Amino acid sequence: MTPQPALPDQPRQRLPRDAYVSDSWFETEQNTLFSNCWTFAGVTMDFAEPGDFRVIKAGVCSLIVIRNNTGELRAFHNQCRHRGTELLEGCGNAGKTIVCPYHNWVYGLDGALRGVPAQRACFADLDKKTTALFGASVGIFRNLVFVHPEPDQNFDDWLGDLHQVPWPHDLASADMQENPDDVTYEMNCNWKVFYENAVDGYHLAYLHKDTLGGPTHDKNLWEVFGQNMVWWSTEREGVKHRIPQFVENAARGSGLKTVQAADIPGYGGVYMLFPTTILTPNPWGFSISTMEPVNAGTTRLRVRNWSPKGWLTYTHRAADIPGYDKETGLIKSSHWTQHPLETGDFQTEDIWVCEKMQRALQSPRFKVGPLAKGAGGEAAIDFFQQTILNLMPQ
Repeated sequence: MTPQPALPDQPRQRLPRDAYVSDSWFETEQNTLFSNCWTFAGVTMDFAEPGDFRVIKAGVCSLIVIRNNTGELRAFHNQCRHRGTELLEGCGNAGKTIVCPYHNWVYGLDGALRGVPAQRACFADLDKKTTALFGASVGIFRNLVFVHPEPDQNFDDWLGDLHQVPWPHDLASADMQENPDDVTYEMNCNWKVFYENAVDGYHLAYLHKDTLGGPTHDKNLWEVFGQNMVWWSTEREGVKHRIPQFVENAARGSGLKTVQAADIPGYGGVYMLFPTTILTPNPWGFSISTMEPVNAGTTRLRVRNWSPKGWLTYTHRAADIPGYDKETGLIKSSHWTQHPLETGDFQTEDIWVCEKMQRALQSPRFKVGPLAKGAGGEAAIDFFQQTILNLMPQ
């Protein structure tokens, strides 16, 4: 396994302040960045039967991922070739065909145009063979499904060598179950602020001293795989690609054993799949978090969790998480009833500091100083920012 490329030796802040607060920068990201990246669409189990679909937002693009009649996963732009109307909403089963709700144009699950009402009278010259749905790309990685707005995209190029990274759980195993209570946070910060916090190895021993308790910057490591990064703990000397120390500490006394469905005995701490997907495996579960940028200062974080059947999950029910708003079902800082540092919840601590960062960014005097060196410091922030700049207009 050859990580590629290396993190910078002299990390620095590469993005301007406008990248976090400007509406025009956000609009450019929507049109350029997110519309040209791989976005998490679900897990293969979400598409169990022909006709099962999910509608995914990728920047300004609305995409359909659907299982066709031959069992293949296909992706299309969610717009009718007649007037451009959105075809499907949310998720479900479309049946044997996709039917436009506006004028009943009918498409097969392969995207081909099958039927047009009053075609002979109204569209005598229409060539249905050239009027199929616009295609998009689908990639599958360990039962995780991703979609790209452009057709014929190379999924392996995006993954890099990620398929060689140790992987703890088979989510499709009969021994694993998805928790029914998904969690959605609404955070008052730019999506990049949250991403940068997630790859900041320098803060773990300080902001989270009473929850995660580390490790310190010299005991953790970020490695690069294509546009993606994976975090490991090296807390135990000479041991790499193993259970992070803070996870091991948290597991002690829980009564939980090693997950029998695990492919290998080791666990990475965090898998950051550029630009918006965060995978967090641990000895007793697995979570997939996806960031949905709402505007320059607001991000929603949707979290799906899995755990071994019959085991208590490490996650809370949504209603038990600090900041739960029963009216909307969202977790919001406006609904915190105690200081975040008193909650004992590291996710709440992260959101608290990210919202503090976003408020600080409003000041015209905001300026970033030197970044912590090393693969366990803040070099991953530099790599992330450069990846964004590589995809943005000059």
